[in-house]
Amino acid sequence: MKSQEINKIFIVDDDPFWTAILTQLLTDLGYNNIATFSNGKECLENLHQNPNLVFLDYQMENMDGIEVLQKIKTNGDGIGVIFCTALEDLSVAMNAMRHGSFDYLLNSNASKKELAAIIAQIA
Repeated sequence: MKSQEINKIFIVDDDPFWTAILTQLLTDLGYNNIATFSNGKECLENLHQNPNLVFLDYQMENMDGIEVLQKIKTNGDGIGVIFCTALEDLSVAMNAMRHGSFDYLLNSNASKKELAAIIAQIA
């Protein structure tokens, strides 16, 4: 996904507090075209909006992040996915990477500097 301008970002997380924090961090970095979804189904129903980047939580009702990631990758391999979760679980991180996640970011480590570094590797 290298050499691509980030025009549209999705945040998929059922925690409204975390979603607000991540939205603010991304806005502070100059990204304004951000859509938020509280579950994977909503995200998948809106892939027609052509996001370049998806920040995806693992633990959500009805469909976990791995299932959503697999469906995203089926619909468009050009979409960068970053798992962004509070869950510190190496097996989940490895599974996410195996299924096409670009990175695995712990919520507790999220900062403007960290997000900028990850996005710079993608864009």
